[in-house]
Amino acid sequence: MGFKTNKSQFSTKNFSPGVILKKHFVLKQSVIAVALTLGTSHVALAQEAAAAPAATVYITGSNLKRTEKEGTQPIQVITSKDIRDSGAATVTELMRKVPSMGSDINLDTNDGGFSRGVSTASLRGLSSTSTLILLNGRRMTPAAYADPNNGNSTLYDLNAIPLSALERVEILKDGASAVYGSDAIGGVINFITKTNYQGTEVSARASANDDGNFARKGANFFFGKGDVESDGYNVFITADVSQRDRVLRKDVKDIEFETYQLLNGRFATPYGSTTSGSPSFYRESGPGSRNFAVNRSNMGQRMITRTNCEPSQQLVGSTAMGLPATSVFIGRTFCNFDASRFSEGIGDGKDASVMTRGVFKLGQNTKAFAEAGYARTKRSYTSNPSTIGTSTITNFTSAAVGDPFQAILGIGHPDNPFPDARSSVTYRFENLRGGTETINDNTRVVAGLQGNVGNWDWESAVLYNKATQEDTYFGMLYLPTLRKLNAGTSLAALSADPTLARDVTSNNMASILQWDAKVSTQFGQLGGGAMGLAVGAEVRREKIKMTPDAALARGDIYGLANTIIDGERDVKSGFVELRTPFLKNFEMDFAGRVDKYPGIKTNFVPKVGAKWTVSDGIALRGTYGRGFRAPALVQVTPGGAQFFLRDLYDPRRCEADRETPREGATEVDCAKSAAGTGGANPDLVPEKSKSISFGVLFSPTSTFDIGLDFYKIRKEGEVALGSEEDALRDEDRTPGNVVRDPNPANWVRDANGNVVQNSGPLLMVKLPWKNQGSIEVRGVDIDMAYRKNLGEWGSLNSKLTSSYSDYYSLAANAGDPERNLAGTNIGYADYSLPTSYQPRWKSTLSSSWTLGTHAFNASIDYTGRVSLLRRYNREVTYDQPFCQYGARKDSDAEKDRDTSVPLYEAYFPECSINSWTRLGVGYTYTGIKNLTLNLNIQNVLDTKAPYDPAFGTNSSVQPLAGYNEGLHNPYGRYFQLTARYAF
Repeated sequence: MGFKTNKSQFSTKNFSPGVILKKHFVLKQSVIAVALTLGTSHVALAQEAAAAPAATVYITGSNLKRTEKEGTQPIQVITSKDIRDSGAATVTELMRKVPSMGSDINLDTNDGGFSRGVSTASLRGLSSTSTLILLNGRRMTPAAYADPNNGNSTLYDLNAIPLSALERVEILKDGASAVYGSDAIGGVINFITKTNYQGTEVSARASANDDGNFARKGANFFFGKGDVESDGYNVFITADVSQRDRVLRKDVKDIEFETYQLLNGRFATPYGSTTSGSPSFYRESGPGSRNFAVNRSNMGQRMITRTNCEPSQQLVGSTAMGLPATSVFIGRTFCNFDASRFSEGIGDGKDASVMTRGVFKLGQNTKAFAEAGYARTKRSYTSNPSTIGTSTITNFTSAAVGDPFQAILGIGHPDNPFPDARSSVTYRFENLRGGTETINDNTRVVAGLQGNVGNWDWESAVLYNKATQEDTYFGMLYLPTLRKLNAGTSLAALSADPTLARDVTSNNMASILQWDAKVSTQFGQLGGGAMGLAVGAEVRREKIKMTPDAALARGDIYGLANTIIDGERDVKSGFVELRTPFLKNFEMDFAGRVDKYPGIKTNFVPKVGAKWTVSDGIALRGTYGRGFRAPALVQVTPGGAQFFLRDLYDPRRCEADRETPREGATEVDCAKSAAGTGGANPDLVPEKSKSISFGVLFSPTSTFDIGLDFYKIRKEGEVALGSEEDALRDEDRTPGNVVRDPNPANWVRDANGNVVQNSGPLLMVKLPWKNQGSIEVRGVDIDMAYRKNLGEWGSLNSKLTSSYSDYYSLAANAGDPERNLAGTNIGYADYSLPTSYQPRWKSTLSSSWTLGTHAFNASIDYTGRVSLLRRYNREVTYDQPFCQYGARKDSDAEKDRDTSVPLYEAYFPECSINSWTRLGVGYTYTGIKNLTLNLNIQNVLDTKAPYDPAFGTNSSVQPLAGYNEGLHNPYGRYFQLTARYAF
């Protein structure tokens, strides 16, 4: 994971007060896919040596061919049978099953802000930027995104990979920068398509849960012709189309729904929002102050709420709705806006892809190969219509902060109910369309030659991969029209003005153009055989261009950030690998790579591995390597992403309890929205890492294998945005990083009544990119495989894949304390750190029994608990840890406990997110000629997704959930039926 702020969430869009009612600590949006059934590679040792000789193949993580299934590095292989048994409909769903996958990923279930429409993978929880994605051994282009959330600067979109074309997936769970270069610190996932396929196959699939929700349907076509060896060629083409249905958040019931209703007041009443088409007006505190704050002590004189709506829409505010006790709407009648119509559990989606690959013999020793692919994903997300509120809202031009807007109704304005004072208003333009639509296109072409000359194998290819994104916001407020409100236009006339709203579309592009070449050979002779050598070079041009809508770039769109980047760079690399089988039972691998990025000193990283076969049933292996990740192109190119910071605590305008505003401030200042921006930093250097692995492979019998792989990865100098909390805390030292409203009338007073200089409301916090602290992870991967030939009763295969996190530390800055935070929410265990969920255990146990034309499979999936206790705050260690949620207690070491769920500890005395166990079953029938039928039922026992209080309160970024989408899914008992027919 990256250093992502835990007290706020970077967002593309701003919202007015009245929408944000509570402080909410959120992660980027993500959802766990449905429970799957897949296995790991068998831990194969000497017992299998008597089997038929295996062909030499390239294994992910090396450019040298080998016959052994197990080398010096830990690799998990997901076979085509595993994919079929899993019930996965997409690559994203397949990856969610992998126990070594972290929860800090992007999933396109609902509007994810900067990462909207993209799905990623994160091995070991080291972030999407540190997990390299390959297709047939070559890089994919990063998607056309510039997400400022740390750990998201490089996003490899899994949606661009067609699941139907895959033969297998190889997951290298070890640092691989010495072979593949940047982005491979956490590991590599190599998606490998079918080769030499002959025949025609069509398939159809449909899935939904037992309530008929989360439905998907799709169809696939596959055609292959020719045998490379006998015919001199093979060509295949595959096409796939699919669609997923929208599900409303209120229809997501396979969670701890009753607990969610009780503790958060969500969906227990018709309440949606206090901001509707019936406005609320707030009197100015003093002439020219632009301060329209109201509290419960003065709301009778300074607040008027219209109730000109249908009686059925009128509600009386209460804490049962989830409103805080301090809300000015407690006991007040208001017109409710039904937000449940727009809040989604998953958005509508359409996918289509086509891929073709061909291999042609050009002679006895030479082949030509080519592949081409195109994928399109379309994601539509609904959201509430636009609102305005009493706060000053920052607006952006393409290069700076534009003119802010604050709704101010002058004396005599047709809507102003106060005859002797100005007022402001909260109002929703209910007639406007809300929501977004994101279309991602991915085009990939590879062409190359391979062959051998004498004792040398060689290969060279050219790759071009381009990703485009068309991103549209619907119904955004057009500032030249909106400003008419302050000039005297009524709300009714403004709402009816056809120029009030604009659909805002940005067009973005990212691409790579790459040439690579490598040669490999065997030479000499050692005790265990010939040595292997591989040498190669690579030249890559990376490009990214982010082009905002013209109106947005001019600064004419209310409360929406720009992203504008236009950059390219050339990367040059060279690598060498050497395999040395010193003895028949002992070998070592050596690798090194040199990479040259513009403006960055030439980078060299080495790696060494060893394997010792102690006996026929025991082998030991290990690796040591250094890795790096170059700053992303979006981090070194001028321009970049602008964003809005959520739920900021302003220490100048709020007391230390983070909830009480000082004199002259409002409660909004204690959970403030403000503009933010990063910035290119030419002094950035690559992130560095060290990785160590040690494995024990044990086969007590010819049918039972056990593998234990211990790992340690340490990453230092992660390129991340500076912390907004640090910027605010250190405002006197670096005042240029904090921009405030300069109007002295809005300055606050301290406890002695003295004016605090430059204490106006926050407008912007600048967070330039910089190299920051460290992350260290340690743990063990456990793989077990059992296979038994049952004679006339068929065959049985069972696999266990488990990942245990023993240690996880994160230091946001060099020199900060490093503590073991495994098994916790990192941002709560140490309150100075970004939010990240790190369960200790994730496991999958699967079994399959094949009997003639019948095949049965079953799986058990487990996700461990996560503690929500507060233990540290940077250098401070609490003598008595306390829960992040619940009612405050005198014994709390800090007085800023989140009280939005006051009954939390009564229902969850251990202060943790519960563990989650699911049972899945499947059946495959092949008794009808050429036809294969498969039924997969995931989560047969309908186990509910555990409750997470962080996702139960209001947030303008994360739709109300009641569960953690990064750890669990809300699908419940889920059915998928697939039919395949081969011609």
